[in-house]
Amino acid sequence: MSKYRIFFLALFFVTSCLIGVAQTVKFNVGDSTKMTVTGTSTLHDWTSEVKTVTGYVESDNKMISKGKVKKGEKIQAVHIVVPVKSIISPRGATMDKKTYDALKSEEFPEIIFDLKNNEITEVTGETFTVQSKGMLTIAGKTKEVEFLVSGLVMSDDMMRFSGAYKLNMKDYDMEPPSAMFGQIVTGEEVEIKFELVVSK
Repeated sequence: MSKYRIFFLALFFVTSCLIGVAQTVKFNVGDSTKMTVTGTSTLHDWTSEVKTVTGYVESDNKMISKGKVKKGEKIQAVHIVVPVKSIISPRGATMDKKTYDALKSEEFPEIIFDLKNNEITEVTGETFTVQSKGMLTIAGKTKEVEFLVSGLVMSDDMMRFSGAYKLNMKDYDMEPPSAMFGQIVTGEEVEIKFELVVSK
């Protein structure tokens, strides 16, 4: 009986260790997050502000140790959702409607970043660089994306990620908005800039 007892205790210990290693922690996007969409037109440059951003960053529960990260570590997942109708232009409702039409908001109400490969490539003190790869879904079209993100460990409970990604609307089967019977046309390329503040 004692041999069986020792065996099961050892099995329980190993299983507990494996479960502990596999545990993840979720950092949720907070209210301090900022995001903008910028572009050009034949008349002027423009910027729209994203009023609502939700989602999370998920990492191994041991990744952040004493407020620090290490080169080569990986952030397991980043999932960011932007409701299309939370993109607001200071130029008013007419510009917003054209943006929503271009993004096909009635059929596809959300923009989604789903990043599954996020490796920390550089670390300097509390700041670090992440090489992110994953999928971006806009107007119902999903494409693979890759870009650099700057990170900052604010505490063992909070991080900040900032960066930018340029895309061509045509790649997502979007028609650049126009006005004045086509005399004013938006440029095909836009840039999404973000500063995500996430916390446990």
